[in-house]
Amino acid sequence: MIIKTQEDGWDCVPELKEAIGELAMIDNYTYEIKNCVRSESLRDMVEEMVASLESAIQTLQDIDTSREYKTIED
Repeated sequence: MIIKTQEDGWDCVPELKEAIGELAMIDNYTYEIKNCVRSESLRDMVEEMVASLESAIQTLQDIDTSREYKTIED
């Protein structure tokens, strides 16, 4: 199925932004891990990262990938 849209980006699939928002939740942990900073407990960090990743995966799995988007001009 081809969906015509005036969007030339991925705004036509809001679930993508939702999934990226979930992934952004782990940015603080990424910084902490990469920069050898230990401010959160290991348990909290792992639990929150798993929850964010599972939510992002679920959101991505709910996207109907049989759709194709075609940008149309005004």
